This record gives sequence, C-alpha cells and structure tokens, in this order.
Amino acid sequence: MNLFITGSNGYLGRNLIYRLSQKQNKIYALTRKKKNPKYKNVKWLIGSIDKKWPELAKSDILIHLAAEGVKNLYSDFDKCYSLNVVKSKKLILNAYESGCKKWLIITTCKEKKVEKYKNYYNEFVNLKKVPFFYYGLTKKTFTNFCLNFCKQKKIKCRVIRLFQIYGGIEPKKRLWPSLIRAIKKNDSLLISKGVQKQDFCNINFVIDEIEKSLNFNYKSNNFPQEWDMGTGKSISVKKFVKEFCRKFNLKIKILISKSKDYDSFNYFADKSNLWKIKSEI
Repeated sequence: MNLFITGSNGYLGRNLIYRLSQKQNKIYALTRKKKNPKYKNVKWLIGSIDKKWPELAKSDILIHLAAEGVKNLYSDFDKCYSLNVVKSKKLILNAYESGCKKWLIITTCKEKKVEKYKNYYNEFVNLKKVPFFYYGLTKKTFTNFCLNFCKQKKIKCRVIRLFQIYGGIEPKKRLWPSLIRAIKKNDSLLISKGVQKQDFCNINFVIDEIEKSLNFNYKSNNFPQEWDMGTGKSISVKKFVKEFCRKFNLKIKILISKSKDYDSFNYFADKSNLWKIKSEI
C-alpha cells in the first residue's frame, strides 16, 4: 500500500511512520525538515503541503496530520488559517485531481469547543479572540469543508478526531514525559489545577486503530465518516496521574499550580460515534 503522509515530523507522525514503515508500506512522508531519520520504505518529501506533489498520483491513501497550533499554543490566527484551512484545502484538491481518493483526515478534540459555542454568537466571537481557540476553530472549518466536498464528490474519507495522546516519542515538556522523569528521579510533579478532564489515550493503541482505519472496507457502511477515537472514558489530569501511579505501585508527590487559560475545558468522546481504543488505566 502506498501512503502519502503530511505532518511527518510531528509527535503522532513520527510514531505512525515508524510503525507503518515496518509493514512494507511505501510511504511518501511530507515534512519541512531537511534532516530526517532513515526508515525502510520511506521517501521524505521536503516542502509545503499545498504543492502539487506527483507522489499523490502514486498513493492509495492520503493521511493528513499537518496542523498549525499543536506545538505553539499561541499561534496567531493568520498562521492557523493559512495551514489548517487554505493550504489543507489545496492539498485535498490536489489529491482529488491526482486520483488519490481515499483520505484519512486526522483532527483534534479541540473542535468540540467550537461545537459547544457555535450556537451562542457572543461567546463564539469572544472565543475567536482567545489565541488557543484558533487551532480548534480552523481545524473545525477544514473538517466541515472536507465532509461537504467528499459528500459531493463521493470520496472515501474518514475524519478522525483524536484526544489526549501520551507515550512514545513525546515532547519533553508534556505531562507524560514530566511524570516519567519525576518517577525516575523520585521527585514531585507540578501540574496545573488538574480538574480539567480528558480522554487519555496511549499512542500505541491509537496507532493500532489508525492502522485499522486504513482498511476502508472496515466499518464501511457510508462515507464520508466522522469518528471520535478514544477510550470513551474521560478523567481529570490529577486522577490520571494518581491512577497510573496506583496501578504500577509508584509513589509521587503531586503539586498543584494555578489553572492555565487554555486547559479549563473538558473534552469527552461521543460514545454514539466512537472508534474505541484500549484504555491503559
């Protein structure tokens, strides 16, 4: 199977490409980095997602991961809109014109904040002024475009909304690496208020299910499709840390700081539209 993957050097992209490259898939991995790891069956493409890549015509499936606002929580609106909407639309149109008509669009649970406030005009306008909201807002805009376009053109498209992923090759400042460091050093762990709830998903289980989702004959009743991919169980950050330590008989002191402006919203997977993954705790 030939796969065209954007966002190849992101957290999920690196882990996913490593796994898929072991399965004899031919991977065209799109990135802006000039230095990339040498993986079997992977051809690195350096450039922008909106370029008309000839490799799209050779690809069975497009996996779109690239996004602005994941690492930089305060990316400005123009940057988010440019990549998450304008260039992503161009990618989709190029894929369609190239004959690549099976698409796996990976998006974010942050879209749910948009869904909650969309019927309340004043709150919605105010949220547009909050930098962290730009990511979810522009991703939701692109998701709507994708679903409408695929319905019109009869494209086999899956939009998969991911929740809080942890594990694998993860940025050092995130919760999971911080927890592992604290355990190894027998140190305390400082977290924000810790009451915000998330669906915590181990990356290995997420990749298992993403790999299954590449089989478009699986769960293939109607296209396009939208899925929340998660465990279906949302717990607070504080409880996640405590439950993990309890399960593996680990002791750690948890220190609570003030809540940050971007992490007070609770994210729950839609159980009526859930692509379920395993829960580690």
